[in-house]
Amino acid sequence: MDWSQVLGYAAKAASVLKKAVDTLAEERDIVLPESVLNTALATFAMRSKTIHALSFQLHDDWFEMDLVYVHQGLEFGINASFDVENLTLDHHKQTIVLRERRPIQLETRRFASTRQQFAYALWSWWCRQFKDTEPLLYTLQKIEGVTIKDGVYRLDFSPYLRRRPALIATLYALEINTICITEGELYIRGSADLKSLNLLQELYKLLPSEGKITTTKEVKKFDSKQAEQDADAVIDKILAAKFKDNQQEP
Repeated sequence: MDWSQVLGYAAKAASVLKKAVDTLAEERDIVLPESVLNTALATFAMRSKTIHALSFQLHDDWFEMDLVYVHQGLEFGINASFDVENLTLDHHKQTIVLRERRPIQLETRRFASTRQQFAYALWSWWCRQFKDTEPLLYTLQKIEGVTIKDGVYRLDFSPYLRRRPALIATLYALEINTICITEGELYIRGSADLKSLNLLQELYKLLPSEGKITTTKEVKKFDSKQAEQDADAVIDKILAAKFKDNQQEP
């Protein structure tokens, strides 16, 4: 997914929020049912080249996850169960701390060739013999923002969100005070900063409307780098407004 696609999704989200702009400043509860979450993830998996299936079963402060991941013809099935020790999603910090309820179950479902199967077996042996770890854990710890120790997984999403100006702007416009997992639901409590939301609405205006881009040639004419620079300018306004409001508080 490229930057302009993320910005497009932000546009749709902003248009929905705009309908309720008169009450957004009030703190309110938002409950996202497990079924809605999994429907959205299934749609994402249909468009992904690497994630072919992803679903969650939500419980009180813990969840179970099923994932099918494909890399260069090698297909993995992953089932994991985690306790949620901490979940923070705001403009300062975007992290989740998980603890294994049981060891992750990894199944190699398909190989592109016999040679690939042999190479994978050899690499797995190397991880266990020389790195004293499981292949999956060795791979995960190579990912930026992932730290694993004694069954505790700390996932820091900020390195990725910093590359998505629209998402960062959204975090500044929406004040998320509480986010947690309950039985069959994702619970969020928060409100919107109307001043920041108005600036956020300028972001989706930077994209050409769908009616104006109808051919591949016209898509190529769209200067995504310039649009990103313009979006950064809007985000700077949001940050400046936040700083000014904080300075005026007693």
